[in-house]
Amino acid sequence: MSSTKSEHFRPDIQALRTVAVALVVVFHFWPRIVTGGFIGVDVFFVISGFLITSHILRDVERNQFSVARFWARRVRRLLPASFTVVAATIVTIALVVPKALWSQWLSECIASIFYFENWVLAANAVDYLALSNSASPTQHFWSLSVEEQFYIIWPLLIALALLIARKLGAKARRISLLMTLLSVTAASLVFGILDTSNEAAVAYFSTPVRAWEFGIGSLVAFLPAVKDKAWSRITAILGFALIIIAGSLFTTKIDFPGSAALLPVLATAAVICVGANGGVLGKILEFRPVQFIGDHSYSIYLWHWPLLILAPYALHSQHLSLRVKCALIAATIVLAYLSVKFIERPFMSSGLKPKLRPRAVFAILAVVSTLLAGSAYAVMQVAAKPISDNLNTANQLANQLPKCFGALALQSSAAPCVNKSLQGLYPSLDAAASDSFYAKANCALPLADEWKPKKCSLGIASAKIRIALVGDSHIAQYSGAFDRLGKIHGWAVDIYSKGRCAFTDAVNVKNLELSPSCKKFIPAVEAKVLAGHYDLIVTSRASINEAAAVVGAQQERQSQAGLVSMWSKFTSLGMPVIVIKDSPRPIANVLRCLGLKSIDACSISAKKAFKFDPQVGAVAIGHDPLITLVNLDRLFCVDSICKPVIGHVVVYKDFNHLTNTYSKSLSPFIEPFLIDALNKTKLGMH
Repeated sequence: MSSTKSEHFRPDIQALRTVAVALVVVFHFWPRIVTGGFIGVDVFFVISGFLITSHILRDVERNQFSVARFWARRVRRLLPASFTVVAATIVTIALVVPKALWSQWLSECIASIFYFENWVLAANAVDYLALSNSASPTQHFWSLSVEEQFYIIWPLLIALALLIARKLGAKARRISLLMTLLSVTAASLVFGILDTSNEAAVAYFSTPVRAWEFGIGSLVAFLPAVKDKAWSRITAILGFALIIIAGSLFTTKIDFPGSAALLPVLATAAVICVGANGGVLGKILEFRPVQFIGDHSYSIYLWHWPLLILAPYALHSQHLSLRVKCALIAATIVLAYLSVKFIERPFMSSGLKPKLRPRAVFAILAVVSTLLAGSAYAVMQVAAKPISDNLNTANQLANQLPKCFGALALQSSAAPCVNKSLQGLYPSLDAAASDSFYAKANCALPLADEWKPKKCSLGIASAKIRIALVGDSHIAQYSGAFDRLGKIHGWAVDIYSKGRCAFTDAVNVKNLELSPSCKKFIPAVEAKVLAGHYDLIVTSRASINEAAAVVGAQQERQSQAGLVSMWSKFTSLGMPVIVIKDSPRPIANVLRCLGLKSIDACSISAKKAFKFDPQVGAVAIGHDPLITLVNLDRLFCVDSICKPVIGHVVVYKDFNHLTNTYSKSLSPFIEPFLIDALNKTKLGMH
């Protein structure tokens, strides 16, 4: 993404940078206008591959190639500006962002400092509990991380090829380099297409998947210049047109960067290859504003995203108006200009201390990166203790369940429940997002590619009466309540749960990228529960996570039939099944809303909060006395309004899951259903 004017300066490449950064910025600010603007990153990758390989080849021809010197130049060129942006971001987070986000955002700042942000996002893409993470102000560093990893590996690969061919002539060495890079590029392309089809969310951030895009640019560096000017201009126009078409027509719904990435990548390579300079097209490409944006594209890319993400917090607003967005883009350009003039150019190899040796550059890098990361970590710790203390307080109250606490405030429809000893919110808004029983390491939900069930044991593990909780994350959200009840009554409670894997026989027609292994996970759980000698099965599922054999008019009936089929396997053996109707959904960004507005302003109508829940109809059509529906709607909504805070307790931890504190406050209302169902087993109560 970097740009440096030299004897090899190419106005057409600067114009490509302009198009690329414009696509990315507009996509981030107005994603509905340029739906495929994310392909701008792919354009940058091809440019980087071409320029870096061209530079290395020139050094090789002059017998001046050095991996250490190459790395030192990259450090001087790229890191001063990126470290400045990260430092400014850390300070701004500490000043204007709620402490609830500090842990995630500052940890991503650290990942960005050391350029492994892409792997953090790849890991989060398969971690169901990380799906509720807010986009961090350094999230865009994923592409810079991929690029930096390329800068580390590529020269090593070239050095290895040169070492192998050291006894050959110059022409043979060049062919050796070409074949090495061609092989790596081809292997990466094949791997990228396959990996994207299997796990697109992870592949998007993967360096091996993206390597072929740099490789295509590198291969162009070996091609001779095209001398036919007319043909060059036609090819360049077509290339620019295809890039813009891809940016306009692609959407985030396509599997990317598989074979779809070939369009923008090859179009970019074509423009670079023909070198369209001169004529009318050349004048357009050399137009000063076009060249200015290209010259400053790296800094524009660095600054635009943190400004966009941090502005709502600085302005105390959930939404940014058109005027504010335009102002942010203007601020981005100003900051980019200042960054290039006072940071990028002075630190380039020909600028500040040009004779600084590579070892000195690396030593300075180590010191500065450690100081930056240490600062981010220190700020994280400022928020960690109060959040931990608040969660402990909320957990203690949830275990005791004082009068009017949480759902107990809605126990009676009489006068409003009042407990003067309850002050503030439990947990606090800063702590609510972390208030999850499943945050415990021994109860981590399986990742997207994991299908072997992970048993989470609650209550009293050695107890004679054993209860199995099965389903997706919407049964897991009740784990705190069942742990409390298990310890009170002496029950052993085991949870088998996986995000977006409803416990049903219905076939999921959607290839949900976060749960492709459900078809293995669900039968495995079924086998464990059937062999586990459980006295009671409790299940629940997300209402909007449809699983059906067909899409269309019969979808609801298929969803219900799949549940009935699954439940009957247990009731036919005399095992009661309790079904908990799904909880309502809050408004979008509910915790953010509560930080800015009143509880009433952040409430939602029951009509909008409740989605289609096939469990209700499945219980009705099953006509099985061993199947019981637990409807807790009245403990979420009053007079058709569902509030995000009830009885001084924050109800939701994210976009659709309950806080552990509110879950525990529901335990007295779930308890009688469990006792009644267990009595049906004729085992008696302990």
